[in-house]
Amino acid sequence: MASARCPDCHATMVVPEHVAITTMTCGYCGAAMAVPDADARRRHQLDLEREARLREDARAARERQAAADADARAERRDRRRQERGARWWLRLTSLLAMLTAPVIIAITVFDLPARLGYGPDGADRLRQMSAQLQATGCTVLAPIRTQYATGAVSKLVQAPPGCIRVLAAGAGDHRSLGLRLFGPDGTQLGQAGDTLDPQLAHCAPAAALVRYEIVVGPAAKGRLSHTVLACPAAPPPRGR
Repeated sequence: MASARCPDCHATMVVPEHVAITTMTCGYCGAAMAVPDADARRRHQLDLEREARLREDARAARERQAAADADARAERRDRRRQERGARWWLRLTSLLAMLTAPVIIAITVFDLPARLGYGPDGADRLRQMSAQLQATGCTVLAPIRTQYATGAVSKLVQAPPGCIRVLAAGAGDHRSLGLRLFGPDGTQLGQAGDTLDPQLAHCAPAAALVRYEIVVGPAAKGRLSHTVLACPAAPPPRGR
């Protein structure tokens, strides 16, 4: 046990052992003084506080990583379930094609590539539709974007003067999508749906920052894609 002498009355005092204590008071004369190793104690206390912060940062990083891993596992489970559902639907379609009448068989065979052309996220379908629209003079205003969604998706786009066309397509649980378009003041400019690949067109004489919203079905989740094109206005109908 360390001791020190009072600078005023020279009485012997016991130095407190706790590192957080850096001053002490004489029990005889009441004089206050710093403990002999006050600087070392302060440095040790700072080291303890720094180590505590490092432990807290490491704990927060582990929690963030655990949350990210949980999200990734949930998405993988959803993807596997979607793949199993797609395989089941393919087997069922093949069985129906073998059992139904020749006319129904022909319709099913010719319609099957279109039904399977959406891909895992709808982007394949949008690329086909976008290519067709570009052949008519449309230009891409916002490229195809793909994301995992469990609720409505809202995006902003700067619409030029003229007409725009918003396209969306989904996969997984997203069997029924809707589209809504809102002006800068929140006024709804139009809506479309509920289909697997809704389209919404709007024309305005001036440029404006508009917002489109993709509405998904109840409890639906999975990947979906969306894009926006600027298209020329349709020519007025010719008179007879």
